[in-house]
Amino acid sequence: MTYKGKRPRGFTVAWVVALVFAWLIVFIAMTTHAGSEYTGKPAGQLLAETITTDPDAEAHENALIESALLARAHKIENCTVTHYSVCVECCGKTDGITASGRIATPYVSVAVDPGVIPLGADVLVDYGDGEINYYRADDSGSGVTGDHIDLCVQSYEEAVQMGVRTATVYWIGQEVDAD
Repeated sequence: MTYKGKRPRGFTVAWVVALVFAWLIVFIAMTTHAGSEYTGKPAGQLLAETITTDPDAEAHENALIESALLARAHKIENCTVTHYSVCVECCGKTDGITASGRIATPYVSVAVDPGVIPLGADVLVDYGDGEINYYRADDSGSGVTGDHIDLCVQSYEEAVQMGVRTATVYWIGQEVDAD
């Protein structure tokens, strides 16, 4: 038999069978792990689940961040804490524009005496209950002087209900780039 440019039929079938067999071996090798259980999840997803679902690791990391912040913070003992909302009763206006130019945001914004705590500073409030609440110094007010802060809440009723409290307040000023 002379070769005239056509492959014998058995030769082509053998190549197809060999390729399918090789693909099968690679597939089996990739989907099984010796001595471990295959979950079907990508490694990145498994890592993310491990990081985000470990409450002890998250609590430890939060404690480290908190202690680093408190180490460089200014501290005000026995600070008077009052509450306001964006309403006519509390502010005499309803547009919510603060002294910093930001919109007052409930549970984020706090009014301060800029002579004590600069606008834009991070403000941490510790009522002594084991939790520290984080705010941003967005506003000032005529009734907020000295060691006194005024926390923004959702409504006038909530502001009245929260009343006047005393807390330890920490603040961290905005970092300024030295050129």
